[in-house]
Amino acid sequence: MRIALGMIVRSLDSDTELLRFIDNAQKHGHKLDCVIVAYALRLDPRVEQSINERVPFFPININDPGYAREEFRRRGISTKAAMALLQCPVDTSRGIVPYGFNRTAVVIEAILREIDVLFFVDSDIAPTVLVQTEVGLKTEDVDFFGAHLKYISTGAQITTSEYSGYNILPPAVFDGMEDLLEGLQKADMLEYWKSSDIHKCLAIQPPEPEIKPCTKILGGNIAIKTGAFKVLPPFFSSYYMSSGEMFLCRGEDTVLGLEIRKSGIVCTDIGLNPLHDTYYTHPHEPDLQKDPEVQRRFYYACTGWVGRNPFLNYLHDADTDQVREYQRERLVSGLGALSDYTSNPKFHSVITNFDESWGSLGRYINEYEQVLEAWQEIRKKALVF
Repeated sequence: MRIALGMIVRSLDSDTELLRFIDNAQKHGHKLDCVIVAYALRLDPRVEQSINERVPFFPININDPGYAREEFRRRGISTKAAMALLQCPVDTSRGIVPYGFNRTAVVIEAILREIDVLFFVDSDIAPTVLVQTEVGLKTEDVDFFGAHLKYISTGAQITTSEYSGYNILPPAVFDGMEDLLEGLQKADMLEYWKSSDIHKCLAIQPPEPEIKPCTKILGGNIAIKTGAFKVLPPFFSSYYMSSGEMFLCRGEDTVLGLEIRKSGIVCTDIGLNPLHDTYYTHPHEPDLQKDPEVQRRFYYACTGWVGRNPFLNYLHDADTDQVREYQRERLVSGLGALSDYTSNPKFHSVITNFDESWGSLGRYINEYEQVLEAWQEIRKKALVF
């Protein structure tokens, strides 16, 4: 079984956990056949050398995925399909690339290089877990690859789990939280967020993890058999413009999760929750009310959610006009409360992002249909699986 480790980054430099994951695999006796990283801006030659000293390394310049282009030509994939899957739809001069396009570039490379199991980790994930001990919280090393491969080897086609560390919703208590989450389509998190004064939105690795079937996957902590893509579509998410700035839609893994439900693909939550340094404050609690950097990251999380939601509701066959009207009303109220709580008026502007994203829904649908058509061509020709 050939195994690859994949990651997507703006620039691959020393500020990454990638080498720790490679070392973690070696420490626990797992052979990585290669590492595949999609990057947009810069590849640090020192990091490249460090990776190559450990394992074969296949970097993908997202602006020119040369190996995939050549293989597509050699295997007779049409120019139209190649453009849909390999031509980045945005200006990457700032390193901002749609998450779905980025991840799919890694998937394609893995398939072309005849990888059986592709691991994805994000650059702010570590191969450790946060645990409670008698002397307090501490991080512990884990056999990250072994934990996933245990269930892959017994029938799962996808394995994933949650994270330990601080949630993407930072600790906060203010009037208007319900409106905000309703507007962001995150209402299922309300009770959790309202009690953040107690648990501080900090997740800890349970001593006895629950192993269970799931359909929710986390793109930054996943192992997937590449053969599953015979049934599944590739990752997909888009982007939108607002006030002259490009914003990325979240949810490339959410969309894939919807297809997992329909396909019968076996997906297992393995209960191993690697540490996610969500706000780069670990081990300190993120302060949404006073820390400008925490506010900045939460702002972009909000813009990503409002970017995701129009297309997500379209896939759910929801009454999009009704959803749009309801969410907008709640979001205006919730953003006002959030702006007051943080003394940061910038949060008001998320409503403009909301409107721009909904106005881009037709483009999202068209892009997705083009990607699916291209993926179908690859399947029918049976050239890469």
